[in-house]
Order: sequence, then structure tokens, then C-alpha cells
Amino acid sequence: MKKIYSSSALLLIILVSVCCKKTVDNSSKNAGHNKNYFSGDSIIASPNYFNSLKNKKEDLVLKQQNDEYLKKYTLSENNESYFPLKDNVFIKLVKEKQTDRSIIKVNLFTYVNNKKTDSIQFYRNISGDGFGNYNCLSYFNTKTNKIWQIKYFPLNPLRGNSAGIVSYTENSISADGTIKSDSLHYLDESLDVEMEKYNLYY
Repeated sequence: MKKIYSSSALLLIILVSVCCKKTVDNSSKNAGHNKNYFSGDSIIASPNYFNSLKNKKEDLVLKQQNDEYLKKYTLSENNESYFPLKDNVFIKLVKEKQTDRSIIKVNLFTYVNNKKTDSIQFYRNISGDGFGNYNCLSYFNTKTNKIWQIKYFPLNPLRGNSAGIVSYTENSISADGTIKSDSLHYLDESLDVEMEKYNLYY
């Protein structure tokens, strides 16, 4: 009888430890996934990303990308995500609470020694018609501390309601926590004016 009880106890311990390990592994994967989607889609930083938009149906490509961002941010139970950088610098991505679930805004803040230093609009989705419809998609590269960003109007009334790309930029976070512009890869000045009119700049 003692042997049977010992074997049963041993088997129970093994089963519990396996289940616990799976739970820990899954929670680690989920935490990593949370960070990944909070930091955006890495394809935005690809060397041929912007040219590929022009060569394909950019309306469809941008819509699919934004739908993915919108879905992940909407379903997220977390409203914040932290990324440590070098020394005492870290960034925080914060999803603002909105009354309308279709309007989502995520901001990136930099901190030095726990003091807020700089910020930039990271993701924005505004539904509506014409220039009342606006998207900003970003990607933060944790290895290079660079922020790649594309801003666009899904419906551009000046061009037959096709997608209108406002800008495609590359920024970086300095050692002192400031966000500086590295490269302005593309800018449509006429649409940039509309951004100002509708107070869409962060």
C-alpha cells in the first residue's frame, strides 16, 4: 500500500510541476506578445516599405495594417507598456481611454531617472469622412531606439477619396531622452496643411 501511495504522490507532483511550467511559459509568451504589438509592426521600418506601398494598392495595404493595430490595441487588457533603454532611460507607451472605442490614441513618453522628458504620438485612429478620418502607424525598434512612422488620411477628398500619405519619418531617442527627427523620407505639404487645420498634430 505504501508503494502505491508513494507512486501516486510522485505522479501527482510531476503533473502539478508540468502544469505550472506550461502556465509560466504561456504567461511569458503573452507578456512578450503584449510588448511586441505595443511597439508596432516592424515592416514599417523595412528599407522597401514606402516604395512597396506605391507599387501595390496602398489603400488596401494601409487599411489591413491599421485594422491589425486597431484590433490589437482594442482587445488589449493593458493600457501601458514599458521598454528600458540605456542607463536610466526608458519609454512608456500609453493607450488613452476614449469614450468611442473606434477612436484610439497611443502616446510614447520618454523618461530619464523616472522624470518625463519627451513624447510623441505613436498610434492614432480617427473614424469619419474625408479629413475627419486619420491614421498614424508607428514602430519602435528596441535595438536601435528608432521610431518609424507613417501618417495618412484613408480618405483624401482632394484626390478622389483614395489614401493620402501625409508623411513617412524616422526619429530616434537620444541618450538624454529627447526625441529627434533623423529623416523625413516623404512629406505631402498640402496634406500637412490639413493636419494643422484639423488639429491632428500631437
